[in-house]
Amino acid sequence: MTGETSLPGPDVHDWLRTVPKLELHLHLEGSMSVATVRSLIERHGVDPTPIWPDGLPDSFSFEGFPDFSRQFLFGLALLRSGEDLASITEDLAATLAAQQVRYAEVTTTAFTHFRPLDGRAGMSPTEYRHGLDEGRRRAAAHGVAIGWVIDIPRDLESPGQQVTVGFLDSSEAPDGLVAMGLGGNEVGNPAGPYADDFARARAMGLPAVPHAGETDGPASVRAAVDDLGAVRIGHGIRSVEDGDLLDELAARGILLEVCPTSNDLLQIVETIDDHPLSQLVEAGVPVCLNTDDPGWFANDLTSELVVASERLGVDLEGHRTMLLDAVGASFLGGQGKADLAAEIAAH
Repeated sequence: MTGETSLPGPDVHDWLRTVPKLELHLHLEGSMSVATVRSLIERHGVDPTPIWPDGLPDSFSFEGFPDFSRQFLFGLALLRSGEDLASITEDLAATLAAQQVRYAEVTTTAFTHFRPLDGRAGMSPTEYRHGLDEGRRRAAAHGVAIGWVIDIPRDLESPGQQVTVGFLDSSEAPDGLVAMGLGGNEVGNPAGPYADDFARARAMGLPAVPHAGETDGPASVRAAVDDLGAVRIGHGIRSVEDGDLLDELAARGILLEVCPTSNDLLQIVETIDDHPLSQLVEAGVPVCLNTDDPGWFANDLTSELVVASERLGVDLEGHRTMLLDAVGASFLGGQGKADLAAEIAAH
C-alpha cells in the first residue's frame, strides 16, 4: 500500500477529493453536525445546558467513549418525528454529495426511536418509515443513493425480543433496506445469542453486517462470522490479534469496514499511528475506509482518505483498491455497482 504511485495527476489530495466514492459504515444518528443539533434544539425547545453548561459548543469534543455516549444520547433524543429523520438525512446527503460520495449504506437504529431511552413516547413504525423514505428521496435529489442498514442494539434489545427483526419483516419496512446490523457495546453482549434473529433476517433476504472486533477481541469477530453469517464486519480491527482469523477473513473475502478517526477518538487505538490498517491489508483482508459518526467526530470520507495517506501509508493504488473492494462488497444494484466501479477505475 505504500510507495510511488503510478497514477497521473499533480496532487494526491486533489485526487482524493475528486475521486467518486461510496461509504458502507455510517450511522444516521451519528451524522448530526453541531448545526443540525442546534436546529433540532430550536425546533423542539430543548435546553442543552445539562450536557453543555455553557450552551451548545462550536464543535463537539469528548473524553473517551462514556463522554461521547452521553452527548450522543442527547442528540438521539432530539429525533422525535419522521420529519426530523428526513431533515437529518438530507443534511447528511448534502455533505456526502460535496465529497463526491455517490452511494452510502447508512445504519439507523429503529429500536431507539420506537422505545426512546428518556422515557418519551416513541415514533410509530409508520412515522419512522415515512421519515426514512422521505429522507432517501431528498438524498436522491442531491445525487446520493442511500441503502438502509437497520441494526439491533445489543445492549438494549435482548436476543429473541424481535422488535427490530419484527419491524423489518412487516409492511412498515422502509424502501432501500439492504441489510441488518448488530450495534451496541460488544463487551458482555456476545453475538451468538442473536443467531435466530439473523437467521430470520436472512430468510427475508437481508444479509448480516454486524459490528465486531471494535471494543472486544477477535472472538467477537469469529462469532459474528460463524454464528450470524456475517458477510461484512463493522470495524473488525482486533482481528489482527488472531492470525488464523485473518487468514479466514482473507480467504472468504469478508470485508472490514474500518473507521480510523473513530477508533482514535474513542481510544480503541492508542494513537492514529497505531492503527492496524496496514496489518489488515498485508494479511490480504479486504478493507474500506468509513466515517462512523461524522457529525460527532467532525470528519468526512475525504478526510479519512487523507489521514490514511498521511498517517497510515496508503498510496493512491491502495485507495483505489479499497474503493473498488467497497463497491464489490456493497449492496448497490447490479448496473449501479458496475457504473460506480468503472467511474472509480477510470479516475
